[in-house]
Amino acid sequence: MPGVFRHVLTGIGFFVGLAGCLLLATAPMARAQSSGENVLRIAAVVNDDIISILDLDQRLRLAALSSNLRLDAQTRQRLMPQILRSLIDERLQMQEAESKGTSVTDREIDNEISALAERNKIPPLELASVLARQGVDLQTLRNQLRAQLLWQKYTQRRLVREIDVGEEEIDEELDRLQSAAGKPQKRVYEIFLGVDNPDHDIEVRQNIERLLGEIRSGADFSSVARSFSESSSASQGGDLGWLSPGQLPDDMDAVLANLSPGMVSAPIRSITGYYLLYVTDMQTLGSNPLDATVDMYQMVVRLPAGNADAARDQIATELMQVKASFNTCEDIKAYADGRSDASIAALNDIRIGDMREPIRSTILSLDTGQTSVPLNAGNSVSLMMVCKRDAPALKLPERDQIYRQLADRKLELVIRRKMRDLRREAFIDIRL
Repeated sequence: MPGVFRHVLTGIGFFVGLAGCLLLATAPMARAQSSGENVLRIAAVVNDDIISILDLDQRLRLAALSSNLRLDAQTRQRLMPQILRSLIDERLQMQEAESKGTSVTDREIDNEISALAERNKIPPLELASVLARQGVDLQTLRNQLRAQLLWQKYTQRRLVREIDVGEEEIDEELDRLQSAAGKPQKRVYEIFLGVDNPDHDIEVRQNIERLLGEIRSGADFSSVARSFSESSSASQGGDLGWLSPGQLPDDMDAVLANLSPGMVSAPIRSITGYYLLYVTDMQTLGSNPLDATVDMYQMVVRLPAGNADAARDQIATELMQVKASFNTCEDIKAYADGRSDASIAALNDIRIGDMREPIRSTILSLDTGQTSVPLNAGNSVSLMMVCKRDAPALKLPERDQIYRQLADRKLELVIRRKMRDLRREAFIDIRL
């Protein structure tokens, strides 16, 4: 019976039924192994494959470890539906890849294990014991890596051939980037959970709200994305790179516009499912403002010896009042020339990035013809005025880089359509 879900992961009944079968997070593995009747129970059947309660428990432990989550009973209840969904999708991907002749060798998995251990600064031979202390068998990690490698190979060999990016599309993207030059870009990460059937909308919404709750409780966004996101960006921790206005669909773009670095969005409903967006940084599109050069004047008013502290406040107040009358650099020069306790220096063609703080931040905030607030500098108070600013050269991506970006976006859509078809055609029997 293709496309049939005997049970859907919704409601309290799912949690209650599962809670009685799964081990507590603090229970040792020996207890799990001794409870064979429970751990070997079937959690789900995916075509001809079985997902056991033990598979589910092990993957949950691994996900909690990689996401830095404390695995208490409440966390189990929140995350279990999405873990089971991920395992089901993983089995569907493996079945599809293997049916088309895709294979992965033990050596390839060993290489991934070594790379993972190196990234986490763990000697490869000690990784198994590190996992075991958290109740995770090394084979669980190997199984997950095998599934990921199979699907990566399959998508590259079978699905990439469906992607076509024309020169006109690259030209259009370059034109769009050119017109957006000078506007802010944001470094964006995503978590995506798909909705293939409208009947599952509430379930998926609840799942992504659970993930958002874990993130707001301190879980690392990228780690959660690696463990739970259904987007191809999951392997990079959900990293979408630097995005400028207009690169995302309108509904997501509107949300992104209101996110500052460090902020995570509420769930966003799109045509294909639910998203979480996370912004980590901002920059100006096409150029680095630190590469701009300026011509400027810096006026320094010396403080009198023996009475510097009292004079500093008085001079700063005077400069705050008089700077409002400076419209050009000649104005500040004339004022400095009229004070016996002041000197002024012309600094030309100075790269902002080469300046020291706090001067760098001050000049970045000034437009041409603007004067800074008075700055304390040891035995003096200074004012700075920008006379001329030359914008840095516009730096746009190369054509091959844009090609890869456009191809990746199209491949993401192809993968999602493929997963939708695999789910609809599969026999999935959830036994919990």
